Amino acid sequence: MRSIVVFSATLVLLLGCAQAPQPDLALACQTAKCTCLPETSGFILKGEAAAVLWKSNGDAYCPEGYVLSRVEKKK
Repeated sequence: MRSIVVFSATLVLLLGCAQAPQPDLALACQTAKCTCLPETSGFILKGEAAAVLWKSNGDAYCPEGYVLSRVEKKK
């Protein structure tokens, strides 16, 4: 019973660390630095970033399997 509780708590913790999708960044990336991260990357495991692509109307987008993410400023 105890192992089930520990496993469940660990699973909830890891799911909480998963990267939440950010709201429509297609326009925000025109003025803020963005990158494309794999959809499966999370807080602990960062995947290999891809270059941001641009539509003819100026909206940013990512290749298949990637999502837009703002680049965090280092303090």
